[in-house]
Amino acid sequence: MRQAARRLAVLCSALFAVIAMTPAQARAVEARPVPVTASDKYALRSVGAGGLYVSVEVETAGSGQAMLRARKAAASLDDLGSWEKFTLHTDDKGASTTLRSEANGNYVTTERGYTGSRQNLLRARGTTSGDWEKLQLEKQTDGTYALKAVTNDGPKYVTAEVQDPGTDAGLLRARGDTVGSWQKFQLVPLGEENASDAGGRPAPASPAPAADFRVMSWNVCANHNSACGNHRVEGPALGSRITDRMGTTAEAQQYRAVFLQEMCESHAKSIEAQLEAKTGTGWDVRFAPITFAVDKSSVKAARTCDNSGSAGAWKDRGSYGIGLAVPDANVWYHSYDLPSPQNRTVDGVWERMEQRTAICAVLPAQALQFCTAHFSAGLRTDDADGSKRREQAAKFQEIVHAYTYTQPGYRTVYGGDLNVTPPDSASSDLPKDVLTSAYASDEECDEGLSSTRPRDGRSTKPLTGRSIKIDYLFGPATGTVVSCEVTADAGLSDHYPVKARFRF
Repeated sequence: MRQAARRLAVLCSALFAVIAMTPAQARAVEARPVPVTASDKYALRSVGAGGLYVSVEVETAGSGQAMLRARKAAASLDDLGSWEKFTLHTDDKGASTTLRSEANGNYVTTERGYTGSRQNLLRARGTTSGDWEKLQLEKQTDGTYALKAVTNDGPKYVTAEVQDPGTDAGLLRARGDTVGSWQKFQLVPLGEENASDAGGRPAPASPAPAADFRVMSWNVCANHNSACGNHRVEGPALGSRITDRMGTTAEAQQYRAVFLQEMCESHAKSIEAQLEAKTGTGWDVRFAPITFAVDKSSVKAARTCDNSGSAGAWKDRGSYGIGLAVPDANVWYHSYDLPSPQNRTVDGVWERMEQRTAICAVLPAQALQFCTAHFSAGLRTDDADGSKRREQAAKFQEIVHAYTYTQPGYRTVYGGDLNVTPPDSASSDLPKDVLTSAYASDEECDEGLSSTRPRDGRSTKPLTGRSIKIDYLFGPATGTVVSCEVTADAGLSDHYPVKARFRF
């Protein structure tokens, strides 16, 4: 495994989980993970407090523990630590957002039960996201944001208590009825912390070495679908179910990547541990969230997974999204936003649309790159005509082939749940042209299974009365697909795992 210092900085090893992937690390994996993705990571800068950054005072004891205060002066973003870093989450598709502290993995809570000068104090102490954790973001004409919380006295704007003396100076409380400088904050993006440990994509080994390895892709259905056996599953159980499907120990040791869709960020560390136990070698699990545009703002928030456990004893599982597991010889990874449908009115109803993502990682010594994605679903309210999935496929092709994304010398295996049927499918499901370019440039592991429909393959998605193929593994046409396997595996997920062996 990689050294703990690096993992705390970028992975999901110790606890929260990706695009940091946003990863940062998995802190109490089964309780309060810390994000692994950086696309939704921000610092909060108070206008009224003269540009001071908001810190979470984790080491304060008692009822003020983890309270938010405008107190940090920073010449650059490099001066900020975990106390000043937050990720944005939403469990209502962007109607509201919650702030999660990277310092302790907790959600920021409005203390409605407090009285006196600390009534409605903001503290990072929530272990799940509920009404006390919800905030409205309201973008101001000057580009700053006002944060509005619901209190026992109605909606109130969060205020930096600039005038308060002593230990209350700069505390954040929801008490404002109007927006002035004390109620204005800058949401400062913290950038792509996940892009690399060394600052850039490493050069591949030259010449590229021979490689013989396995890859698996599985939509584990561990998010919101209560019909799946993986719904509300916790990390250790999901990790075990994934490694069980990799075959024997000898077969598992041949894997160089596992693509996962519809997982939760808190799963990452446990999946990593299960992979290491199965193979006896080190692994890294990267995670990237699916997001929603936040109302009245220009930012996105990570969609929240359903909690695990039972009502009254919920365990937070963090964000919902996609994962990429690779051996820990990996030193570079990156997530990419894909073109996605925008919020709009459909049949008279305002619909909020999931913003999709892709993630890539490289193994430089083997000159291998692995990329996975989860395209839009194609529902009536989500890309019904396939136009955005065509754009997503084009962007995915650019990522895995264009020099601006992938340096010469890397051999790329890519795929995932692409939510479209193949060009030669006998199914009536449309569109069928989304992956035409992928089949033209690369080889899908099940390609050629049928001589009459070569660009087709075994079904991966069971439906009522029928089944279709929507999960894929593509590799360079210059390589060889040694084997491709799709085994009917119903119950835990509404998708079958796809497993392939490639030889370069």
